[in-house]
Amino acid sequence: MKTKSVLLALVLVYIVSACGGGGGDEDPNPCATPIVLTISSQQNASPGQADGSVTISATGSNGGLEYKLNSGSFQSSSSFTGLAAGNYTVAVKDSQGCTASISITITESTGGSSTPSFANDVFPIMQSNCATSGCHVSGGSAPFVIAGYSDVKANDISIKSRVSARTMPPSGSNALSNDQINTIVAWVDAGAPNN
Repeated sequence: MKTKSVLLALVLVYIVSACGGGGGDEDPNPCATPIVLTISSQQNASPGQADGSVTISATGSNGGLEYKLNSGSFQSSSSFTGLAAGNYTVAVKDSQGCTASISITITESTGGSSTPSFANDVFPIMQSNCATSGCHVSGGSAPFVIAGYSDVKANDISIKSRVSARTMPPSGSNALSNDQINTIVAWVDAGAPNN
């Protein structure tokens, strides 16, 4: 009888171990799915002022997100205000300690209250620097064609982010001037009107 009890106990230990109930170190990596950050809204600063702002959106986390700007303290809000023109890094961590970061560039809004014109200011920049052979044209390498207002409006936030980060146009192409970047950013910040 004692032998049967020992044998039964050994069989149960084997079954529990085979089914993962042994409490081993098989825990999945809680950070296997990365946190993906995007800029959900951004307002540039007025000339000489610290009145810019940015709000970040995050997906793919384990919940309990906290955000910090540069070397500041973590906070529950994903919005940061009172920003002067400059480069910033927003870091995010979740409840499992998984982290991600995104770089932000706040520029100074162009002087005056007039919004740049799509037809006279923005589209000519796009035509001469983006809708060029091999890029934002039919059959080009870019993910969308720039043939008119609807093409630019549909991608305005992405275009703003890319030109601000100086990744559009790509390296090897003519770089945009600061004035051209500021014109595009100011137009997008004004709601990307068809003006």
